[in-house]
Amino acid sequence: MFSLRVIPDHCRNGYSIQNIFKRLYFPAFNCLISASILLIFHISSIAQISVQFKQTGKKSSVESFVHDNHELISISSFAEALNYSCQWDRFSQRLTCRKNNDSISFVQDNTFIMRNGVTAKLSLAPLRFGSQLFLTITDLIEAFKPEGGELQWNASSRQVQVVESKYSIKSVFCEKKQNGTLLTIDLGDSLLFDITYFYPNLTVNFFKGTVDTQKIRSKEPCGVIKSVSAVQFKESAQVSVLLNSKIEEPVYDYVQDTRRLMLSLRPEKKMDKGALFKPSNTLQVESLKTVVIDPGHGGKDPGAIGVGGVKEKDVVLNIALKLKEMLKKTDGITVHLTREKDIFVPLQDRTKFANDKKADLFISIHADAISGSAQRKKITRGYKAYFLSHAKNEEDKLVAMRENAVIKLEERPQNYNNLQNLLIDLAGNEYLKESQELCILIDQKFETGLKKKIPKLHLGVGQANFWVLNGAYMPSVLIEVGFLSNATEEKLLADKSFQKYIASSIYDAIIKFKKGYEGEL
Repeated sequence: MFSLRVIPDHCRNGYSIQNIFKRLYFPAFNCLISASILLIFHISSIAQISVQFKQTGKKSSVESFVHDNHELISISSFAEALNYSCQWDRFSQRLTCRKNNDSISFVQDNTFIMRNGVTAKLSLAPLRFGSQLFLTITDLIEAFKPEGGELQWNASSRQVQVVESKYSIKSVFCEKKQNGTLLTIDLGDSLLFDITYFYPNLTVNFFKGTVDTQKIRSKEPCGVIKSVSAVQFKESAQVSVLLNSKIEEPVYDYVQDTRRLMLSLRPEKKMDKGALFKPSNTLQVESLKTVVIDPGHGGKDPGAIGVGGVKEKDVVLNIALKLKEMLKKTDGITVHLTREKDIFVPLQDRTKFANDKKADLFISIHADAISGSAQRKKITRGYKAYFLSHAKNEEDKLVAMRENAVIKLEERPQNYNNLQNLLIDLAGNEYLKESQELCILIDQKFETGLKKKIPKLHLGVGQANFWVLNGAYMPSVLIEVGFLSNATEEKLLADKSFQKYIASSIYDAIIKFKKGYEGEL
């Protein structure tokens, strides 16, 4: 596989496919002589592909060419034909294409893309030629598929037909969780809505909404839900849910980036007489007895690698072992590690380990790293503690994307159920508030315990969809202790004395959190 990254930066201006070929086959453009020798044997046959909108008849065309038996198309050109605008970030090597509320990010040489906060996997990583990224038509169609619509590829006529959905309510689906039912409604547009619950009926009304009443209906029971149907009114659309048992007041979460409405439906609890005398400030469990520490990566997965060769897997294991020794000396706490040596542990097995141990706390320890220029690595530094929720910014999304990429090394990737549509288990995550509180405590303890040698990144606390936290039924956090791509922080993170400062700061946060659990604060 060949990429034009070997071309000097001053030669990478204004590349269309024609310019690439013009410079490949005319040696007078001496910046590209070495690249041309390689590409002459791999690139051929410039062709045209037509893109047409079925509803409007609008038509445009984009160029393609063949490279190593793959027909490739410029992502930007294809996106623009679909009315997206694209922006290239040379520091992160990321191309982001946007249209209205739809945002799709591609990273050079990375098979994972991010669409509205949801990660998907390509069959081929985007290749860079000149100043553009290229993909196969198959991957482009999958990446840009409109919600509720289709991109139909006709190979014989070489035409992509865009079929957009006329409905603003795209889909409704239900998942039974450990402590309730999660109902998810995907929307094509941002709509005003209200939720009404009078047992046995739960209704969600969308003002100015449109719905396919034949598609949105199900008589298959799911948790507390008996059936789902939809009604189209003149000025609104309604999703109607018939319940088979009483529920607590529905809790909802609307995510603007993905235009996804999630409703957590929990069975109504019978009042325990003892609960009347329970202090209102206590948390979900009476005491914190079992802690699981998760040193990230390991074995064949080195994790991030620093500018001086320091490996994330070694740094975080050392910190975790030091933290374990501190916790073992604390009365009333049992501590377990997901790994105590240099072995590979799949993400799901780490969470399962914590659940099997009936842990009261799960802490996953990591170190970050970025690509890009020396200047970018120099200025990007700091620690940050994360809890599981939808990322609120692009930076946190990319951190999760880097940590989640480990699934490429797993031998049982099929165990992840449709990863590109993986839902954050908000219904099962009873401990969101506690996880947030623990992140805040870690930030506070790092701020004083690290002697100001590693600063906080942004606000010190963030949120994103880390798969290692998904499905953990206890307060759970992921800590990025610093950047190995920053030479100063790499030296600190490799220093055994400084690793003890980090472990001690996490320990102090755990003890303060434990006292909060047990009502001592």
